[in-house]
Amino acid sequence: MPRAQLRDFRGAIQTDGYGVYDYFEQQPDVTLLGCMAHVRGKFTDAQSSYPSLAQQATRYIELLYELEANLKARHATAEEIARERQSKALPIMDTMEKWMQVAAKDCTPSDPLGKALDYAYKLWPRLRRYADNGIYQIDNNAVERNQRPSVIGRKNYLFSKNDRGAEDNAVFYSLLESCQIVGVSPLQWLTDILQRISHDTTEQQIQAMLPYNYKKSQE
Repeated sequence: MPRAQLRDFRGAIQTDGYGVYDYFEQQPDVTLLGCMAHVRGKFTDAQSSYPSLAQQATRYIELLYELEANLKARHATAEEIARERQSKALPIMDTMEKWMQVAAKDCTPSDPLGKALDYAYKLWPRLRRYADNGIYQIDNNAVERNQRPSVIGRKNYLFSKNDRGAEDNAVFYSLLESCQIVGVSPLQWLTDILQRISHDTTEQQIQAMLPYNYKKSQE
């Protein structure tokens, strides 16, 4: 459960609109961010029943993504990103928010467009927060992409025989995925680490062997 797993966490959490995450809005030193990609997906789904209105919503969202692409192409600093989001992205979101209030009068809450509007409107404060800090992201797509290998592979781990086996699998899977994220060959890492680790390896030495620190040591 997220409450148990993140009970001591302090920082930013970016999620979709799953209600279980509402709890973190009330936690001190936690910033809850929304995911614009999920909002866009809801409006894309609504295009079959309300094409013109749903497309207007996606146009607003595409403007936000165009700004992000331009900032990335310029290699903008975190300070520059925050400044441009506040001066350019938030006005777009303000305009879209007013548009949503009007568009809601043209559909019912049970319609696909009505559901998309309700989803976006409830998350709007969380969605706006990405403009507060240049290191925040407009969506959590990068995290979800990196989760896909685990989701695809988890059926292979339904038969771990016991809890200890499942925990060991989870640890190894996390380490190998970490290698992928930081750009280290999992085979190279495993080959090297397994030759050096032993029962008397210290915690400090183990920390140095973790993929991120391992990569730094190889540079």
